[in-house]
Amino acid sequence: MKDVRCPYCDADLEINHDDGYGYAEDGEYQQQCSECDKYFVYTTSISFYYDVAKADCLNDGEHIWEKTKTFPPEYSRLKCKTCGEEKPLGHEPDIAKTFLP
Repeated sequence: MKDVRCPYCDADLEINHDDGYGYAEDGEYQQQCSECDKYFVYTTSISFYYDVAKADCLNDGEHIWEKTKTFPPEYSRLKCKTCGEEKPLGHEPDIAKTFLP
């Protein structure tokens, strides 16, 4: 699927963003149709999409700690599988209950 359809000939086109051209939302940009050779203008709109998930560890639940895969290994940390919180690798009692290798 292409980005837009030419307003003149209805051809499927990709917007040319060479060197970042046409990404800002505060202007009009020009492009030539590769099918009919006519120029058209376009504006840019950026949309955000979010995915959500439960994070019981942020609501009185337990963190599920995993050791990060870091190189060199001595810089590894613990990272919660659910919420992404990180802390230094250690031997605290609460880690022993929920640590996943």
